[in-house]
Amino acid sequence: MPQTATDTVRRFYETVFQSGDVDTVKHFMAEDFVDHAPWPDQPPTRAGFEAGTLEMRAAFPDLAIEPIKLVEEDDKVAAVVRISGTQHGEFMGRKGSGRAFEIDAVDILRVKDGKLQEHWGVIDVAQMMAQLRISPAA
Repeated sequence: MPQTATDTVRRFYETVFQSGDVDTVKHFMAEDFVDHAPWPDQPPTRAGFEAGTLEMRAAFPDLAIEPIKLVEEDDKVAAVVRISGTQHGEFMGRKGSGRAFEIDAVDILRVKDGKLQEHWGVIDVAQMMAQLRISPAA
């Protein structure tokens, strides 16, 4: 049975972020993947996404991104996701605090031939920082 774009996106979240198998990022993304919402100081490429994911996993070893709602239209999947983790490593120049966060975010992923081609995302970074008690001025 052919996989839908939604199947690909669901497997991506489950494998990379719920199971923590960051090494599989390259299997889900096209070589010319473009991230339209990269983390600061990360290039908008597959390698940049991998590096950002590894940095987040180092700061939040229990990092999880759980899809709440997936909606597919044409070659894109819109995803409402819940992101959570506990800070045990350095994040935004701050040592691990043991504080946890849980926020919702929205991702849009373009899928072609079973591979993620592009990503757009909106994350409530202010809420995340408030829960972690990190000052924006920091």
